[in-house]
Formats: sequence, C-alpha cells, structure tokens
Amino acid sequence: MTIPDAPPTRDWWTRPIIVLPAIGIVALIVALLTPQSASGRMGDSRLSSHLAGALGARLLSETAHRLGWRVIQRDSQPAPLVADGHIIHAVLAPPAPITRSEAHGYLEAVRGGDALLLVLDQRTPLSDSLGVSQLARDGILPPPRAVGTCVRHSGLAPPLWVDGRVHLLGVRWLRGEPANLTVFSALQRDDRGTAHPGDAAVGFAYGRGRIVVVGDPDLLRTDVLRHCPWGAAVIAIRLLEYLRAGGPEPRSTLAFDEYHQGFGAHPGIPDVASAFLFEHPIGRTILVAVFAALVWLAAAAVRPFVPAASEGVERRDPLEHVDALAHAYEQVHASRTVTVRLLRGMRWRVERGTGAWRSRPDDAFLDAAATRAPALASDVSLVRRALRDSIPDRELPELGAALRRIEHTLTMTAV
Repeated sequence: MTIPDAPPTRDWWTRPIIVLPAIGIVALIVALLTPQSASGRMGDSRLSSHLAGALGARLLSETAHRLGWRVIQRDSQPAPLVADGHIIHAVLAPPAPITRSEAHGYLEAVRGGDALLLVLDQRTPLSDSLGVSQLARDGILPPPRAVGTCVRHSGLAPPLWVDGRVHLLGVRWLRGEPANLTVFSALQRDDRGTAHPGDAAVGFAYGRGRIVVVGDPDLLRTDVLRHCPWGAAVIAIRLLEYLRAGGPEPRSTLAFDEYHQGFGAHPGIPDVASAFLFEHPIGRTILVAVFAALVWLAAAAVRPFVPAASEGVERRDPLEHVDALAHAYEQVHASRTVTVRLLRGMRWRVERGTGAWRSRPDDAFLDAAATRAPALASDVSLVRRALRDSIPDRELPELGAALRRIEHTLTMTAV
C-alpha cells in the first residue's frame, strides 16, 4: 500500500490573511503621505478668459460683458498695434514671456489714450518698465464695508485658505510710487506680519491713459470673485470703472490678452531655431561652425569622378643645370659668354658690398686691376681678348687661371 505524500507547506507570510491586510495598510500610508494642495484648487492655473474653471477669468469676462463692456479675446495678436482710445487691455499674469517690443507696444497704446489692467506674477519687461513687482510677504484682504446681501451657500468644498480669509501678495514699487496713485484695496497685516503688506490693487494715470496694477492673480480668479463675503467682485468692477473713465470718451472695450496665455498661433520649433541661428551671436557661431564642417566634409569626401592628374614639369638639379650649361657653351664655342659670366662672378666676389660691380664697366675694372697690380698685365690682356674675340677651347683653362689670379691678387690688396 502506497502512502500519499503530505501536501506542501506554505510560508506564513504568503497567506492571504497576511498579504491582504499588509497591502491595505501600505495603500493607506501612501494616501496619507501624498502631498495635496492646501487650497483644494485643481485644474488649469492660467488666468484666462477662455477658462471657466475655478482658476480662470471667465467670470470676470462674463460679468464685464453683462455690465456693458464689449469683450474681445485677442488670441493671435501679441500686442496692440495703435492706440484706439476706447480699449482696456487686460494682461492677466501671462505665463508666456512678454518681449521688450511687445511691452513697448502696450505702453505706447496707453500713452495714446488706452488703458491697461496688469496682473503681476513673474517679472516681465512690462512690469520692469512700470517699476512694479510683487512683495515677498502676503497680506489679508480686508472685508468689504457694504456689499449688499450675500446669499450663503453650504457645500463640502474646503476653503481656499485655512483661516477663511483672502491672502494676497501686494504691489511693490521699485522706483517709488507715482504722484497720482489711487489705492483700491490696502492689505492688512496678518497675525505674523511685522511690515506693511502693501496694496492689493492700485491705479495711476500714464500719458493720456490709465493703468491698474494688481499684485496677486488670486484677486481676479473665479473661485475668489464668486465668494460674495470677500468682496473681490466689487473691487474688480471698481478697477474696470476706473479704467473706463479718464479719457475724452469712455473706454467701452475690454480686450483680454490671450496670446500670452498660450492661445492662438505661436512660433514653432523651426521659427525659434531659425531666429536663434540667425539673430543670436552664439547661434551664428554654431551656424558658421556647421558650414565649415560641411565644407571640410565635402573636401575630404570621395569624389564621383577621378580628378585629372596634373602633368609635372621635371626640373634639373642646380648642379646638373650648371653642367648642362657648360656643355651647351662648349658645343657652340661660346667663349665670350663664358668669359662674361666668369668675370661677373669674380667682380661680385671682389666688389661686393660697394655697389661698384653694377655701375662700373668691365674695362674700367680691368684698367684699375692692371694699375693696382702691374704683374697682372698679361692676365688682364688675356681677359680683354676673350671679351672681345672668341678664343680656342684649349685656352679656356688659361682664362680660368688668369681670372683666379686676378681675384686672389685683388682680394689680397683690397682693390
């Protein structure tokens, strides 16, 4: 009779009664330790009139439209072209950078009679031109004095701020406040504050137009404007009313800058790359280096056809050249040419440094040699005859010896 094998034993830590509670505990710990937003805000954080979420500015746009403003959304135009005198330009904390030329266009439009609603976030050429930025410490928006009857809604949504009060960053002046400053809401210190937190929103005249600067984008977000007890909606309408007035005619058009919010047609990668390569010094250096590398590659690459071989001209060695000339002179019996060449070389060695060998004729040189050394008369006579008439080849060694003696004598006596 065969005894069946005992069933295999399972490790204790692999049992479901141990594994399932362990997985539940780990999931609970991860859920508790995962960081969450303290304000309960979610969604796109751009302050755009296209966005109807809690962080957008659709409520501001629709409220202005119902109150009589003509609302437009400028998606494809980065800056106003000319001043109209009837437009309020709303630049609401744009995430896309504003260039210096675009900032100049906005300020020129305001000088010409338009108005500007600028919400600060990060520093841009536009905020630097106006000399404003955000304060590092926030303050509390004071409750409104009289906003009418607010209908309270109960809900399960957590408050935006833990203490139920509006905490905003104020406006900081980099070059001093303008003389004609209008403060729409001055922030209050919180329990920890020791310095003045600044103003939430201010306005001032600029040229023939007006500018309002808001220190914190939260003031105009939908989830802040729709909370009646905070009174942010009243402040927003007062800002628009201030910008409407102050000109020959009311500014009845509210134009939201949506181009710098990321809407509309923006330059693509080819446009940005070409602008960098052709306009930036480093880009132009890279472009020249690439062009030089291509030229070098083309020069070193295999050619599609075999280059024609250049025909070289064989040249004689200098010693062979002298020997060839000697043979040529010998064949034609050019004793006079030989005498002229030998005499010129001898004169250059004797008279070098004085320049006389170029200006003084050969006859004068020979006369001077015969006068200086009378013993050279026969040698001088042989050289004269060789210069004047052809001599036989057998006398050429004697001619060479005569020239050698003349040179030796003159160099020793320093003619």
